[in-house]
Amino acid sequence: MPESHERPQRKKRELPTKKNTSVRNLVWAIGLNLIVVAIAAVVIVGLGRNDRDTAATARSMVNVSESAARASEALGFRAADAEPGGWSVREAKMSTTEPAFWEVRYTSPSGSLETLLQSHADYPALAPRIRGKAATSGYFEIEGTECANLEIQANSNDNGAENTKGASGLVCSARETTLIIYGAGSEKEHAALMKETLDRVKK
Repeated sequence: MPESHERPQRKKRELPTKKNTSVRNLVWAIGLNLIVVAIAAVVIVGLGRNDRDTAATARSMVNVSESAARASEALGFRAADAEPGGWSVREAKMSTTEPAFWEVRYTSPSGSLETLLQSHADYPALAPRIRGKAATSGYFEIEGTECANLEIQANSNDNGAENTKGASGLVCSARETTLIIYGAGSEKEHAALMKETLDRVKK
């Protein structure tokens, strides 16, 4: 008799049972819950950080004195390294592109963003560096240095003009440089930072 070759039977695909479906659903539910908790934690921590937290971090990474010393050599004037008590340094930078300038951004004691600009260039040449439309008014002196008030209107299409919303400032001339301080802080804060800046520049 010819040998009979039995066809191997196909293994039946295991269908999901009520038991293993429940386990799978439980694993998915736990995984999704962990993801939701992780996202919530990130959001809460992110929202909990305020501007002062950011400024404190920036302060630890910016050495104004060292940065100003390097800028002074490159720019050819004594870059102001003012750092009044209660103020936090956010950023310090320079540019050798004309008009060459030194810029330091601070968080004032009230939490407002304040910017210091310094350059050999005169005010009209430096004014375009200010975000917003600036106009001078009310000339006066700070410890024998000629200064003027700045009134600044934010550009309507400039959403990033954080420090020109209701901003004002001061512009002074010292040691053949123009010094501009502006931001959303109070006049008292502008004056305090400018006085400290002039003291540093005149040393």
